[in-house]
Order: sequence, then structure tokens, then C-alpha cells
Amino acid sequence: MKSKSARLVRRNHDRYHRGRDDLNIVPMIDMMVILVFFLIFTAVFSKTNVLSLNLPSNNTAAVPLPKGLKLEVIVRPDDILVNDRNSGPLKDIATKNGAYDYDGLSVFMRTVKAQFPDMTDASVLLGPNVPYDVLVQVMDAVRVYQLPVAPFSKAELFPNISVGDAPK
Repeated sequence: MKSKSARLVRRNHDRYHRGRDDLNIVPMIDMMVILVFFLIFTAVFSKTNVLSLNLPSNNTAAVPLPKGLKLEVIVRPDDILVNDRNSGPLKDIATKNGAYDYDGLSVFMRTVKAQFPDMTDASVLLGPNVPYDVLVQVMDAVRVYQLPVAPFSKAELFPNISVGDAPK
């Protein structure tokens, strides 16, 4: 009689568990823990730079402009023209072998800064079909320059940059 009840219990146990395959989620939990640690550690080492721009307004009479030099850097597909809005062109920096001369622009910006040390405003005006990367590099050349003393130190030139379209 004892063996008959043991067989009955065994048969009910088999019937209850028939066709049931449990999902093993331990490897998935292990992968999620590793992924979370990876994302946390890589987020710590990423560095994001934010550069604020002063966009020109439609109403130019509302913003009083300083007396004297009104610096404009006009970027066209063939050259970079450094211009004074009041008096006209100051220097035309032509492309060399199809590439813009950012070093020449930076050197000229330093000479302008030496003559106008209190000035901090400049406008970068883009011509048609000028790539975004060129805009960023021109803004960097107008905004700061690399000091020769230390490898990672920079000096400020014209940090308040306005961006607009070049005149035709």
C-alpha cells in the first residue's frame, strides 16, 4: 500500500511539472549588472564642452554697438576675410591647397587684439555652402589661441562671438 501511494504522488508530481521549462534569468541579470557598471564608468570619463553664442537680433538699433572697430570675419568657400563693418576689409586670408588657413587667421586676430585689448566682440559671417566644421574652427581661431609656453593653455581673443550670414 505504501508503494501505491508513493507511485500516485510521483505520478501527480510528473503530471504537474510536465512541459514546464523554467527560464534561467541568472545570466541575464549578470549581463545587466556588467552593462550598468560599464555605462557608469564610461559616463565619468566623457567630457562635454558647451560654447554659448550670441546670435544677432533682427533689431540692430536696440543693441548699442561700441565705438571704433566692429570686427567681422566673413568665411567664403575660397577665403576668409577679416573686415571692419565701418571702414571695410582689413585682411584677406586665402586658402592654401584648398584648405583654410586657420593659423594665419589666429595670427592676425592676435595683432588686432594687441591694438584693441578691451574689445571682446566679433561676428563670424558664413557664406553659402560653408561646412559646419569650418564654422567651428574659425570660431575657435577667433575666440582663443594656443599659448607657446604650456601645451594645454589658451589665451582669450574675442570670446563674444555672433554668428550670421555673409553679405552677398
